[in-house]
Amino acid sequence: MEFNHNQETVFCGAQMEAVRWMEHHPEVFGPCSARDEVLAELETDEALFAEYQRLSQGLKEEFLHFCMGVNGMRITYDPMFKFVFDPGTKPERLEEFISLCLGEKVKILQVIPNESGRLTEGGSLLVMDILVRLASGALVNVEIQRVGYLFPGARCACYSSDLLMRQYSQVREEKRRAGERFSYHDIKRVYTIVLIQKSTAEFHRCPKEYLHYARQTFNTGLELDMLQEYLLIPLDIFRENHQNISRKLDAWLLFIASDQPWDIREVIEAYPEFAELYREVFDFRYHKKELVSMYSEALRILDQNTVELMVELQQEEIKALREKNLRQEAEMRRQEAENFRQKEEILRLQKLLDQKNT
Repeated sequence: MEFNHNQETVFCGAQMEAVRWMEHHPEVFGPCSARDEVLAELETDEALFAEYQRLSQGLKEEFLHFCMGVNGMRITYDPMFKFVFDPGTKPERLEEFISLCLGEKVKILQVIPNESGRLTEGGSLLVMDILVRLASGALVNVEIQRVGYLFPGARCACYSSDLLMRQYSQVREEKRRAGERFSYHDIKRVYTIVLIQKSTAEFHRCPKEYLHYARQTFNTGLELDMLQEYLLIPLDIFRENHQNISRKLDAWLLFIASDQPWDIREVIEAYPEFAELYREVFDFRYHKKELVSMYSEALRILDQNTVELMVELQQEEIKALREKNLRQEAEMRRQEAENFRQKEEILRLQKLLDQKNT
C-alpha cells in the first residue's frame, strides 16, 4: 500500500524523497504499511503484543517505523550485528569488512568460541562479540559498543591480552600433542576492532578522525613486533564527517551506523550489492516475533550496560568522595597541629612576659 503522509510520523525534504524511493523498491524493503496496521497485527497475538509493550518508548517507535517500512534498523544493536556478520553462515561479509579495516585481504579459517574462562568480570566469563581466526593464524575480535563509556582503553587492552593468552594456550597444546617444541615465534598477531555508536569525549578531541589505528612502539626506534593491534571506530564522528561514499569501507560504516532512508539510498546507489543485505534485514518486518525478541534482547543489553555504567560512575563518585574525605581529614589534622603550635607559642610568650614582669 502507499505510505499515508497524514500519519503521526512527519517527514520532510530529503527524508520524504528517500521514503518515496524506498516505496519504489518493494523487492528490497517491502510495501509501506500504516502505523495502525502494524499495531493491529501485533494486537492479534496477545503474548507478542505484551512483549512489544515491555519495550522502552524509544524502541517502540523504532520498531514501528521499521515495520512500517519508512526507516531501516541500526545494525549497532548487538543481535542484528551478529545476524548480519555471522561468520558461521556469512563469512564473506566479515572477511570483506575486516579486510577493508586492516587494509589487507583476509580469509576466515575458524570461528572461535567467544567466551573466555581465564578473565572474569563480576564472576561471569569475559565474552567477546565476534571472534575469528584468520588463515594467517591471526586472531580478530570485532566488538560493537553502543555506549563508549563501557569500552575504555583498559578493557580494550584486557580483551587484546586475552586474545594472546588464548592463542598461547592453544599453540602450546597443539605443539605438545604433536611432540614438537613450543616457540614464541608461533604466536601470531591479534587485532581488536571496536565500533562505537556514541563515543566519549576523548574521541571528540579528534573531531575529524574516525579510524584510530594503534600498535605498540618504542620511543628509541627499537623495532619489535609486539603483536597487538587496535582499530577504534567512533561511528558518531564518522557520521559527522561523512559527505559522500568514496570507498567501500564508508558504505559498510554507513550501513552499520544509520537507519535513515536517505543513507540507505546512498549506500545502495553507491554499491548495489548492499541491496541484498538490506533485503535480509527488512525481511524481519514479516517475522515480528523474532523482531520483537531481537529488540527485547537489545533492551536487555542496554539495561545491563546502563546498570554497569551506573555502577562504574557510582564507584568513581565513591572514590572521589573518599579521596575528598581523606584530603579534608589531612587538612583537619594539619589545622589541629597548627592550632597546637600556636597555643604552645602563646604559652611560651606568656611565660617570657611573666618572667620579665617579675
